[in-house]
Amino acid sequence: MKRVFQSRIEKKHGTCMQAAVASLFEMFIDDVPNFIELGENWFESMFSFYQERGYSLCCFNPQRNLELTKQVLEFDGGVNGYWFASVPSINLGEGSTHAVIIDKEMNVVHDPNPNNFGHIYKPEDILSIDVCKDNWHISVEGKLIIEED
Repeated sequence: MKRVFQSRIEKKHGTCMQAAVASLFEMFIDDVPNFIELGENWFESMFSFYQERGYSLCCFNPQRNLELTKQVLEFDGGVNGYWFASVPSINLGEGSTHAVIIDKEMNVVHDPNPNNFGHIYKPEDILSIDVCKDNWHISVEGKLIIEED
């Protein structure tokens, strides 16, 4: 993972998603689409972007179950041990989210906003995590079930 910082901080037009994905795949920000500006097709484009690099993509909600989430991340592996995650934005107001990079312990290891130095997100702040494997699910009992290939 390399640290790529967003070039624009603006609701619905910012580049935090673009910078976070560029960080995960160790690319330049301009080599990654600005997914948020694709409107309703942003997830489809991001899914294709991951697939072209050999990863699946599924959005996982940690549901405030840190132990289960850590099990999922341990199994999933992410992109070289790191994941794209969403947290509440501290800059853009109520209801806005921000993209960050986390490790398997759910620690934010990179915040692409260059103005957020000193702000510390906690694991319980994470709203969603983009996982990279699709051969698992969570049972109704809340257990990680790994599906056989």
